[in-house]
Amino acid sequence: MTSTRGLTQLLAPLLLVAGLVGCSGTPTSPSTSPNPTKEESSMTEGFTNPVYATNFADPHILADGDGFIAFATNGNTMNVQTATSDDMVTWQQGSDALPVLPVWSSPGKVWAPETIKWTDGTYRMYYTTMVVGQDRQCLSVATSDTAAGPYVDDSTAPVVCEKDEGGSIDSSPFIASDGTAWLYWKNDGNHIGVDTFIRVARLSADGMSTEGETTDVLQQDLPWEDMLVEGPNVWEHDGKFHMFYSGNGYWTDKYAVGHAVGDSPTGPFTKDPEPVLTTNDVAAGPGHNSLIEVGDQLWMVYHAWEPGAVGDEATGRQMWLSRVSFTDDGGVEVEPPLVENPEAPKKAS
Repeated sequence: MTSTRGLTQLLAPLLLVAGLVGCSGTPTSPSTSPNPTKEESSMTEGFTNPVYATNFADPHILADGDGFIAFATNGNTMNVQTATSDDMVTWQQGSDALPVLPVWSSPGKVWAPETIKWTDGTYRMYYTTMVVGQDRQCLSVATSDTAAGPYVDDSTAPVVCEKDEGGSIDSSPFIASDGTAWLYWKNDGNHIGVDTFIRVARLSADGMSTEGETTDVLQQDLPWEDMLVEGPNVWEHDGKFHMFYSGNGYWTDKYAVGHAVGDSPTGPFTKDPEPVLTTNDVAAGPGHNSLIEVGDQLWMVYHAWEPGAVGDEATGRQMWLSRVSFTDDGGVEVEPPLVENPEAPKKAS
């Protein structure tokens, strides 16, 4: 496989307000322990989903040396939840990656963190958080010398904050193979009953701000997406840029992952007419994905509800893995949610 998420992977490897909020929730009760059977399953060739059977919404996995760190939306008394693993299937709870918020932000809606190793060897965490005294969430960035953190955000204002459009959420950094760095995000239009757009802008040389023109790359316009698109994540493969994104309400079993492809980081992107990852009998409302390459395998990490427990924040959205592959005609195939998986992620030998 020649897939790459650009320099991102080369260098290192959502309370619930139906119809008004984005993909992240605000779980308030302590999360449970990881499924203890994971230790047993990790000793075999296969593995069992969910790989982290606790409330861990909007997951993003970062390779760190010989292991992995997963970051997620606030919960379990943390602003940014983390979990650690040696094999990407057996996970243990970590510490708060962002223990202190910037002065302009308030806790409780710290959502969808995505972390990237920057070109200087340090790390950037892009995340969503609430503006003090305002009914708006906006985007910020925190830094750390290590992948695990803790990350520090000493900013005095957000990086992106589209207050007139409902706010800005779901930031996702991407470094292309040509070295250009980009930030994707969603205007939180459904929060105020207007259209949603996934947007992109260049990141500055230090990754601490956006610069230049902002481009709208996707809008909700397919029946399955209903009122919104959100949660973008871009992967570069054979000169094409593949955007995986979520549509519909995260609190429903209609939430799903869509796919679009373009010739550049700014598109234009052409959508598949139907989603590539949907609810089945073992996982409901799968979405807010990101991709990670392990050896010659490409994996999608995402959250999903237990069937029958959709919208139950006490049960929460658990972390799942599915294999991803690209087809000869430029399309993509995503394995449906499976409890028993015949093959676990394998590191390069």
